[in-house]
Parts: sequence; structure tokens; C-alpha cells
Amino acid sequence: MDAGLTLVFTGDLAPQRPLGDERDGPREVWEYLRSTDLAMINLELPLTNADVPADKAITLRADPGIASSIREAGVDVATVANNHALDYGTEGLLETIEVLEDAGIAMVGGGTTLDKAIQPAILYAGSCTVAVFGLASTLPPGYAAGPRRSGIAPLRANSRFRIDGVTLDEQPGISPWVETEIVEEDVRRVCERIVEVRSEVDLVVVQVHWGIPNGWCAAFQGPLADYQRPLGHALVDAGADLIVGHHPHTVHGVERYGQGLIAYSLGNFLFHSMAAEENLSVAENSPPYDLASLQTGKALETVLMEVRVQDGRMRRARFLPACMDEKGEPEFLSGARTRAVLDRLVHQSATLATSVEIRAGEAVIDL
Repeated sequence: MDAGLTLVFTGDLAPQRPLGDERDGPREVWEYLRSTDLAMINLELPLTNADVPADKAITLRADPGIASSIREAGVDVATVANNHALDYGTEGLLETIEVLEDAGIAMVGGGTTLDKAIQPAILYAGSCTVAVFGLASTLPPGYAAGPRRSGIAPLRANSRFRIDGVTLDEQPGISPWVETEIVEEDVRRVCERIVEVRSEVDLVVVQVHWGIPNGWCAAFQGPLADYQRPLGHALVDAGADLIVGHHPHTVHGVERYGQGLIAYSLGNFLFHSMAAEENLSVAENSPPYDLASLQTGKALETVLMEVRVQDGRMRRARFLPACMDEKGEPEFLSGARTRAVLDRLVHQSATLATSVEIRAGEAVIDL
């Protein structure tokens, strides 16, 4: 039996200043990330000096010099496949890719062509070989990579809005019922790439930006969009071992499916612009969305997912509860709030026919 390795995954990371900034004091979280074999994040903004924003409700960016601090914090892999990657255009995306690679961080999910965007990173840790993909179904116009267009690895979803006239008259202002399905061509393309790499590696990881943000989903439809479970299942059927989701800005459930594990959302890990002291706003030409749900309550909570791999197989997944403080920085939780976060994870996982145990202040799934 080999010594094995430990993988750790975080939710969305959107810094506005260097990680580990001494103004924030020492952080146990960074020591933990540095102690693992491979740490992977979703980088929720471009690192760029480009200054022409996209025409959309919320645009994000940060100084490209931050990249080195992300590496120093222990991050090995970053996916850029998300709805903010091209907030400052192709220039912003390509600069982000460049500074990540210069910092020694493996980048997935973006590129100068579609083929490059869906190309996995192949990582070697101990005796284990890991393939990591980055994909996104959250696609503002022009963000998806094409055969001759820079962008992110797309999993396009179509939406249909069902208007119930009777209920609309009874409940004026009610949200419509939304049905979604993924574009088969995109699923087929990604699954073919997973099949190609499956025989060459021990573990296949897919990081996917999907779902609906906390507070933006009608409560009567539940936390997951229609397309998410079928998509997750298709990726596992193709050979993926682990699906790691982000974008909803809150923690969602975990599902055991076949030989795979699907974590639908790990929540917000670090988000300086969502700190309580920040004035989060939308563009002037956008509807007056209430963004309070992105800065309070469940949006501040997260779990770090640690996966133990032995002899090329996943053996155990641990979920370590954490929370963003008033500055948008992560810190591990203790006490009553720990139990509240884990109880929600257990409950939502149970609705996905998956049993999660709480042991000594963390959630555990034995694989």
C-alpha cells in the first residue's frame, strides 16, 4: 500500500489584496492548505490590469500581482471557468492565465481555443496521477471558448420558463417555474475527453461552475437547477471520480453516484468584495437586484473538502466547516455554528440519497 495523498478543494476565491496579508493576522486555513498534497480553488475573478469592463451586472477583477500570494498560500490548481473570467475581456483572461502559470499554479478551464480550454491539467503527487478539468455552465454572452475564440470551457444550458396563469393571478409577482437542460453537444465533447484521459491517470477530477446563487433561486424549486444532477451523473459515467461544484455562494449537498462523488457547491471561501464592510453593487443599467443574500448568513459559510486517496482510489472525504469574517477572509469554525453548517450539509445530502456522518466537528463520507 502506498503512502497516499491528500487533496483539498475550496469554494470561490475572489481576493482584492494578497492572501495571507499581515493585516489579517496568522490564518490556520493557509497553514492547512500548505500541508496538503494538492490544493485546488475556483478563481472567481481575473487577475488583470485591463480596464474595460464587460456590460453585465457585476464585474470583478484584481491586481495580477496577487497571483504569487495565492501560490504561497498553498494553492496548486486554479480553475478559471466561471462567469467572471472575461469580465475584462479576452485581455483579462489571457493575462490571468499568464500570471497563474508564472506563479507556478496549474490553470484549467480557459484558453485561446475551445480545445485548449477543455484540456485537463495532469498532476503528479507521490505515486498518483491526477487529471483536473475546469468547466462552466454560467456563461455570459461571449465567454464560451470556440474553435477560434478565447474563452472558458463551456457546458451550455438552455432555460424554459413556465408561466402558470392561474397561480400568477393568485400570486402577482411570483417567479416563473424554470426548467433547464444541458446542451448535449457540450456534454458529449467533455465526456469524450474524460474517456480519453481516464486510462492514463489514477484519478479524474472535474471542477464545474454551475447552479444558482444563494438568494437568486426561487425557494419552491429547491437549491439545484434541473440540469445539475443529470450532468454530474454523465460526467461520472464517463469516468470522473470527483465532481467539485461552485457558484451558488452557499454550501449544497453531496451525492454518492456509482463510483463517484459529487459535491454540488462548497460555498464562498474568500471573497473580499462580499465582506460586510464593502458596498456590493450592480451596474447602473442593471435591474436593482438586492445583493444582501450574498453578504449575510449562509453566503458567509463554506466547507473545505478534503479527499484522501490511497492506492489510486478515493478512500474518505472530510468536510471542514469555515466562515468568512467581516473582512471576507476564511477562518475555521468551532462551537454551535459548526454544527449548523454541518447539519445543513447532512440534510441536503440526505435528499440526494447520500449518508454523511458528523464526527468530531467535521462531516465524513467513507468511500
